[in-house]
Order: sequence, then structure tokens, then C-alpha cells
Amino acid sequence: MRVHPDRAGSLLMTADTLLAFLDGIDAELASRAAPGEKLDLHLLGRSALILGYGVRLMTKDVDVVDVAGSHLLMVAVQLFGKGCSGHQRYGVYLKTVASGLPPLPTGYQKRYSAIPGPWRVIRLWLPEAHDLIVTKLRRFHAGDREDVRILCDTGAVDANTLQERFDLAYAFSDPDDPHVLKAVIHLDLTKEYLDGTRQTL
Repeated sequence: MRVHPDRAGSLLMTADTLLAFLDGIDAELASRAAPGEKLDLHLLGRSALILGYGVRLMTKDVDVVDVAGSHLLMVAVQLFGKGCSGHQRYGVYLKTVASGLPPLPTGYQKRYSAIPGPWRVIRLWLPEAHDLIVTKLRRFHAGDREDVRILCDTGAVDANTLQERFDLAYAFSDPDDPHVLKAVIHLDLTKEYLDGTRQTL
């Protein structure tokens, strides 16, 4: 059955909906992968909150960190990317994102945690909360702010750790870059929310 998104292309997604989408990807790749071949999908964006924290949020895609040269990832995007048959079937599409945009803190891979599932080919990974917040501080639109609030309200976010991860992510950036300056402002707002001096973001 086809799913019809709203005008912005987003749907209210649950973990079950996204897991069905991932099951579809795995089923397609199972017939194309070599014996023992796996595809690691490192989540970013709202899909990480939906799958990792059980919240219902509007989204139109499943963001994953791009892996250069991955044949299986290329096939997955061809079948389940924007406008493809998998997108039409599930109402959500697979989108690859370079690790440098938004910037991920150095060492992010080792802090990802595995999301167990019955998949034969794909392996799903959830970003650590501080790392995920850092990826949202550059843009910081309404959806990003909502996501940051959700993560902060779990009680698992520490302001000092967040600052450390931010510094790792922007270590090689020009501190005078307007995008970096905005991200610094958004970091400070988030830290104020964490310590209670700001009631919302």
C-alpha cells in the first residue's frame, strides 16, 4: 500500500514504521550481498530519536552516515532513496549524509551503539546523545530544537561533555565562519536549557 506524505513530504513516524522500512532494505540486499557481507548503517537525524528513544516525530527520511565506496549502500539508495520504489512504498526514504556535514565529533564511530534486529545484511547503529546534539547545532531550526530538547530531557546529557564533543566536531573549522559562530550561539542556548536558566529552546 502506498503511503501519502503531507505537503512537506513528512509523516508522523513510529519505530515500527521505520523498522518495516529497514526490513524492506534488508530483504532487497540479502539477494545481492556476497556471503557474510554486511552493511553498517550509522543513523543520524530524527530517525535516531524515533528508533533509539521510542518517540513519534515527523520525518521524511532515514539519514545515515555516508560510506564511500560501499556497493551495498549504493544499491540501497538506488532502491530506497528519494523518489525510488521503496520511498513510494513506505513513505520514507534513505539519505546519506557526509560525516563532515553536519560535523560529527572525532571518534563518533566508537560511541555508536548497536540496535539489535533480525536483519541478515544490515547492521543498525545509534549515535551517542551528545554526538547527535552536536549535529543539530549548526542548523538549529524548529525540528532540531525539538530534538535537542527531547535528548536533554532524558537526563543523559551533560553540559561539559557536550562542550567537549562540540570542540571535537569543530576542531578544524574556521572560528570566524558564520556557520560556526551560529553553532556556538546554539550550543550556549542548549547549555542554558540544561542548567535550567532557559525554559525552552
